[in-house]
Amino acid sequence: MFQKLFTSSILLLFFLNSFSQDKINVILIGTFHFNNPGNDAAKTNNRDMLSKENQLGLEQITDLIVKKYKPDQIFVESNYNKKRELNDNYQLYLKDKFSAFTDTIKNARMRKLYTEGETFQLAFRLAKKAKNEVIYPIDTLIELRFDLLQKLIKSDAKLSQIFKDKVANLSKKANYTLAKKDLKEVFKDLNTDKDLNENKGFYISFANSLGINENYFGANLVSDWYKRNLIMYSNVQNQLISNTKNIVILVGTGHAAMFKDFIKNDEKFNLIELKTVL
Repeated sequence: MFQKLFTSSILLLFFLNSFSQDKINVILIGTFHFNNPGNDAAKTNNRDMLSKENQLGLEQITDLIVKKYKPDQIFVESNYNKKRELNDNYQLYLKDKFSAFTDTIKNARMRKLYTEGETFQLAFRLAKKAKNEVIYPIDTLIELRFDLLQKLIKSDAKLSQIFKDKVANLSKKANYTLAKKDLKEVFKDLNTDKDLNENKGFYISFANSLGINENYFGANLVSDWYKRNLIMYSNVQNQLISNTKNIVILVGTGHAAMFKDFIKNDEKFNLIELKTVL
């Protein structure tokens, strides 16, 4: 009898404590890639993020986030194993010496990444305003054979047409959003449940069903996609520091679609819809 009462008391205490602890507010920002490397199947038009108009937009967005939910930590889609390199660059940024580094980059594609990429243009700017000392990378390298997926699709005329139609629709919608003048409206549109679910739906409703006779190639590809996102999410969970109240996670919209589900099912977090911030 005593053992049962003791066990019940412990369970009740754990239950009450889990609800008494404050949840961490999470602002999840699904973004397009500012430097537009063109790696995605859906092709989007370039948006000059260095223009006066877009620089003003980034100032407005970061000001609003800091005013309403000053982030204690900011997590970005950058290589988890290169945290030191990322933060060395951030320290240069804080000292207004970042351009001295980017000017030394001879490869045009890499220079564009470091000068225009969302990590440096949005996350660094936000972290500086929030007086953060460190940026937290979360990305992991898992090989996803989309080249083999496309080869499989091309072998079937019907599948090929379905794929082309899906990509064309995604490209059209993305370009419509990116053409909006107000950068805040661009981010609001990118982060609606409808758009995020359509992004995620491509993997579930289309890719997952392919290659059943090729050892379930589609399902294995989708499971690798989930695995990558779960590892990235784990890199968020395991870099949280004590007393953190507000965090920002900045990732591509494909990752954001997955992360939104993870956050909603994580008892430690309280998801803040981006539209309520901007």
